[in-house]
This record gives sequence, structure tokens and C-alpha cells, in this order.
Amino acid sequence: MLGQAMAEFGSSLGTMLGRQTSPKELSAEKAPDPAAPTTETKRQPAAAAEASQTQQIATASELVLAIQHSAVRRLVVLSVNADRDQFGGVELSRRLASAGRATVLVDLTGEDRIAAKMGITADSEGYGDLASGLATLAEVIHRDHYTRVHVVPSHGADLSEASAADLVRLENFLSAFGEAYETVVVEFALLDIERLPAILDEETAVVVAGNPRTDELAGDVAAALRALGISDVIFMPNARRGVAGARERA
Repeated sequence: MLGQAMAEFGSSLGTMLGRQTSPKELSAEKAPDPAAPTTETKRQPAAAAEASQTQQIATASELVLAIQHSAVRRLVVLSVNADRDQFGGVELSRRLASAGRATVLVDLTGEDRIAAKMGITADSEGYGDLASGLATLAEVIHRDHYTRVHVVPSHGADLSEASAADLVRLENFLSAFGEAYETVVVEFALLDIERLPAILDEETAVVVAGNPRTDELAGDVAAALRALGISDVIFMPNARRGVAGARERA
């Protein structure tokens, strides 16, 4: 499933960061003394604690640099703060495009919030239309209103009851996008996590958009991934500010 490209990606990221976790805690609080755990440390879920100790944490900018020095072509993003409209896939795809990489964001969340964030109208055709045979690949690709990112909106995409054949078609579609773009970013719904292994290959990296030190759900998601046999996970804490300041019109 995840292979050499992911290993090289992790190695590149680890070399750049200089250690397993990010040099930035991305929190205003000072890290507790391991010899004298605080009450907050005791309350931290076991899954989150394990994830923060064994998985890499990197900012979106650090991930972009690592991607440029690895064979990873596809990023599957699980955003733990999607309910607050914080989508890691949006941030990553925009930063990749800003770095000069031809990037497409495929929204598989089943909702239209990502399309709205990127200035795409709700009636635009998307993956739901592609999967049902009502649109072609070319018809479901749109342009982010603010950057050079190409976007495939969700528009009714629903993986909750996807059959094995449906998942094979999804993988084929993603592979086709991979032929046309340097990087394919997939925003994946947390509720469909059990279907995630179907779209993983040797050139795919899994990113949990959330900080396991502060987001309890991030640790829970990592535990769910481990239960599926996915142990190579990168955590990307959400940026404190959006990328609006870095938006660029072509």
C-alpha cells in the first residue's frame, strides 16, 4: 500500500525537521516536564499521546518542501476541524500551487463547503457527477477563484455506501488526475475513513490536518488509521490564519 515514496517523503521531512516531531509546538503553552506530568498531560487521550510521540508533525510549508524532494504524487488529507471550515487540503493545495506545482484538489467530503471557500458555485459539476456518469473528467475540473489550484468539487459525492467497484473507479479517476498534475490532493471525509485504504498506493502520503497535542480528535483519527494498518501518518496543524494573504491571481 504505502511504499518507498512514502518512506522517502518521511525521510526528507525528518531530515528537514531534524527530529520526529516539529520544532514548533504550535501552542502558546510550554511543554510539560516529563518527570512531573501536569493535569493536562494526564487528561490527554492515550491515542493522542502515542500519536504525538511516534508521528511527525509539520506545517503546510514544511510539507510542501518535503513533497518537492520526494516521489509522493498524491496526498490524502483528513481534516479534524472541518466542522469549523478548516480544511487542510485547501491550505496544502494552495501552498503547492504557490510553489509552482501543478495541483488539483479533489473533494470527497460529500459537501459543498470547499467549493464555496474556493469561489466555485454550488451548481458546478463535481465528483458526484463524474462517478454517476453524468460528466466527464474535463467537465468536473474548475479553477480556484483565488489561486492556480484546479478543483474537483464534491457535488454529491458519497462514499458511505460505495461498492468495491465504485472504489476501483475512484482509484482509476485519481490515477488519471495524477497523469495530468504533479500533485493530487484529496480531501477525505472522516466518516468514510474505512474506505481510505482503497485509494492508497506507493506514491501516496496520508496527512491528518490537526495537532495531536491540542486536538483530541487528531489522536483518535490516528488510532483509527492504525486499526486499518496505516501507521505512516503526518500531522499538519491548522494555520492560525488562512492563506488569504498568499492568494494570487493568474
